[in-house]
Amino acid sequence: MTNDQVQQVKILGFANWLLARKFGTEIGIRDTNAMENVVSLPGGGSLTCFLGEKLSNRRDLYTQLGWFVYYMISGEPFNSKNRSTTLLMLSWCLKYYQMDYDIEALRDFIRNMDPMKQGNSDISLWFSSNCH
Repeated sequence: MTNDQVQQVKILGFANWLLARKFGTEIGIRDTNAMENVVSLPGGGSLTCFLGEKLSNRRDLYTQLGWFVYYMISGEPFNSKNRSTTLLMLSWCLKYYQMDYDIEALRDFIRNMDPMKQGNSDISLWFSSNCH
């Protein structure tokens, strides 16, 4: 893993630790390979949107968020609170990029998302249609 990817794992791990601790659920990474998939974009890239880097266009942001959501939910890298961690990180990221979005619609989307029916391109399309 690259240094950026290691840093992203630490950020995601801390967010999950906060949620699991608050709600009294099991803390820790369940599957390190699944976690590596979450932070590794095709071609050796990484989720720069969580490192506070400004992306050149919204399409790149939507693509990274689609990748992140798909692998967080399909791989379930943490022992618990995978969807809550996903929602927390998305909320932070969308606020950082000053995007308008409906938190309840986002929550419902994450809660009901089925990675067997929706791929990362479908998820990216949802972000482009619902976040401006």
